[in-house]
Amino acid sequence: MKRKSVSEKTIRKAVCYLMLGVLTVLFMFPLYWFFLNSVKSYEQIFQFPPKFWVLPLRLENYPEAYQYPALQFGQMLKNSAVITLVSVFGAVLSSTIVAYGFSRLRWRGRDAVFALVILTMIIPTEVVLTPLYFIYNRLHLLDTWFPIIAPYFFAKPFYTFMIRQNMMGIPIEMDESAVIDGCNVWQRLFYVILPQVKPALLSVMIMAMQDQWNNYLEPLIYINSNSKQTISVGLTFFSGMYNIQWNLVFAAAVIVALPILIVFVFLQKYFIQGVVVSGVKG
Repeated sequence: MKRKSVSEKTIRKAVCYLMLGVLTVLFMFPLYWFFLNSVKSYEQIFQFPPKFWVLPLRLENYPEAYQYPALQFGQMLKNSAVITLVSVFGAVLSSTIVAYGFSRLRWRGRDAVFALVILTMIIPTEVVLTPLYFIYNRLHLLDTWFPIIAPYFFAKPFYTFMIRQNMMGIPIEMDESAVIDGCNVWQRLFYVILPQVKPALLSVMIMAMQDQWNNYLEPLIYINSNSKQTISVGLTFFSGMYNIQWNLVFAAAVIVALPILIVFVFLQKYFIQGVVVSGVKG
C-alpha cells in the first residue's frame, strides 16, 4: 500500500509539473514572439507560414529604431523616465499619507469619505479630460509636464485603497505603544507603520511606474512639442504615409518594455505579497 501511495503521489506531482510547464509555454509564447519579431527583417515578419526562429538575427533593428529620423528617441526616453520617476514619488508619498489618515486616525465621517473616494474609481478618465484641458489651458500649463505629473500627487484612489488595507492589518496596540513612548503622528507613520507596509508601497510603486510609463492619452492631448513628448506617443511616429516599419516598431517596443519587465522581475515577490495582503486585510 505504501509503494502504491508513493507512486500515485509521484504521478500526480509529475502531471502537475507537466501542466504547469505547458501553461508556462503558452503564456510565454506571445512574449517570445514579440522579441523574435524585433530581430526579423521587414519581409520575414510577413512570411507565411511564419518561422518560429530566424537566422541570422537582425540586431541592427535596435540602433535603427533608436536613431529613427522621424523622432527623438533618446530624448523621449529621457522625458518618460523623468516623468515616471517624479510621478512614482508623488503617488507613493500622497497615497501613503492619505491611506494613513483613513486607516490609523479617527475622525468624524472617515469611513463615508473613504467610500466616496473609492466610488471615484468608476469615473472614466475620458469624462474629466475635457474640463481638465480647459483648466490647464486657462492656467497656461499646456505643453508642459504638469498636467501629466500633477494627478499622481493627489493620492489616486486605488493606490490609497491598497496601502490603507495593509495598514488596517497592523494592530492598533502598536500605535498606542508609540504614543506612550512620545511619538507624534508623523513619527508613528514613519517609524511604526511604514516599515510594515513595504510590500504595499512597492506594489504601488510598480503599478504607478507601469501606468505612467505606458501613459498614452494624456501626453498626446496635453503635449505638443516633440522635445517634451513621451516615448509611448513617440512609438506612433514609426507610421509612415505609405507603410509602417514593423520590424523597427517591435525593436522600439522591446526597448520601451524592458524597464518595466526588469523592475517586475526583481520585485514580483513583493508585488504579489502586497496585492494579496491588501485583499485579505481590513
